[in-house]
Amino acid sequence: MAEHKDTEQDWSPLKLLPQESWAQLLRELSQELGMVATLVDSRGNILVHVGDYTDVCIRVRNRPESLTFVCGQTSQALMKQAEKIRQPVVDLCQIGLCKMIIPLYQGDVILGAVAACSRALAGEDLDAFMVAQELGISEKEAEELLGSAPRIEEEDLRGAARKWVEKIKNMTN
Repeated sequence: MAEHKDTEQDWSPLKLLPQESWAQLLRELSQELGMVATLVDSRGNILVHVGDYTDVCIRVRNRPESLTFVCGQTSQALMKQAEKIRQPVVDLCQIGLCKMIIPLYQGDVILGAVAACSRALAGEDLDAFMVAQELGISEKEAEELLGSAPRIEEEDLRGAARKWVEKIKNMTN
């Protein structure tokens, strides 16, 4: 009998549900929270993306070095934390916008995650100085960019994370 070699597809969230089913789930999540929603594999590669970034996120994402520092480092750190505790994680990126990671497992194997981001937490100060430094703009312009970011209550986001863990679990079992 031939030995089976694992492939990338064997360790992908697409093993749990087809891409269009994930896209529909992400559309629902994005609409509910007013946030960008993505499905990533265990390496952080985006498999499905739904929603629109805030103005400040668009600016950050258009600068490769800022994308790496602000988005990439936050995503990696939160993914490691979520993988370790096997629970959703909600935290802030370097400029103060929130990010939610819901890890996806099959047994003990991490397949990837559902992530949502690009909103400010209500009551949190956003770091205009950091944004100005990252984007090479004035603090005034950074404050205007950050001021346009919609806000969400932290407890609403944490409640949504708990709800979506169950919804995903029900869809993928």
